Amino acid sequence: MEFLKKHYEKLILSIVLLGLAVVAATLPMKVNSEKQREEDRKNSLIGAKPVPFPPVDLATNQAVLEKVKKPIRFDIAGKHNLFNPVPWVERPNGELVKIQGGNMGISALKVTAINPLNMRISFDEVIPVTGANGTNEYKYQVTVIREGATSNPKSGRAMSVGLPAAGIGTLKEVQGPPDNPAALALELPDRTRVNVSKEKPYSRIIGYAADLVCDLPPINKKNAKVGDRIQIGADIYAVNSVDTNSVVLRDSRQKQYIKELNTNNPVANLQ
Repeated sequence: MEFLKKHYEKLILSIVLLGLAVVAATLPMKVNSEKQREEDRKNSLIGAKPVPFPPVDLATNQAVLEKVKKPIRFDIAGKHNLFNPVPWVERPNGELVKIQGGNMGISALKVTAINPLNMRISFDEVIPVTGANGTNEYKYQVTVIREGATSNPKSGRAMSVGLPAAGIGTLKEVQGPPDNPAALALELPDRTRVNVSKEKPYSRIIGYAADLVCDLPPINKKNAKVGDRIQIGADIYAVNSVDTNSVVLRDSRQKQYIKELNTNNPVANLQ
C-alpha cells in the first residue's frame, strides 16, 4: 500500500499513456474505414440511375392553342338594323339596291380576265444604201411593238450589222444573202439572242393586263395595266401589279387590295 501511495501518479500516467497508445494504434484503421464509407456513399450516388421527372400536363395549353388556330368569328352588326342602318343606292336605271355584304366599291371589284402583253419584233424589208466608197450596202427595217406601253408602243428602225439601235438592241448577224437574208440575229438590251425572219417574228410576254368590273358604282375597265388609275366612287386606286392570277391595287393611303381572278371566267390567251 505504501508503494501505491508513493507512486499512484505514475500509475495513473502510465494508464493514460497506454490508452493514448491504443487510440493512436486504432486511428489509421478508423480513418480508412471512414474513407471507404465515403467512397461507397459517393459511388452509390453517382452510379444510381436518375429518376425522370413526371411529364408536365399541357392539356390546357394545347386547348388554348387550338382555340387560337380557330378563332371565333363575331358578327357584331348582326342581322338587325336598329343600330346598324343599311344604306341604299340608286342605279342609273332608277333601281334601288341595298348595300350589304361588300357589294359596292372596292369590295365589289372583280377581275374577269387577265390577258398577256407581248413584245413583238418583226423583220420588214431590206433597204439598199450606197456606202461611203460607192459600194452597195444594206440596212434592214425592223419593227418593235410593245403592247401596253404608255408611250411609243410601236417603233421601227433601219438597222446595220454591229450597230446598236435604241429600244431594240444590236443586229449581230445577217443569215443568208445580204440582199435577201433568211433571218436576222439580234441581241436584245437584256442580252437575249433571237432570230427574226419575215415569216416568223419574235414574240414574248412582257406583262399582263386585266379586265376589271364593278357593279356599284358601274365600272368596266378593259386591259388595266401597271400604272393605270381607276376611280371607284370618290376613291382613286392605282394598279400596282398584275400577274396571271391576281391584280394588286393601292389607294391614296397606300392600303393594298389583292383581287383574285374570277375562276368563273377563264384567263384569256395566256400562251
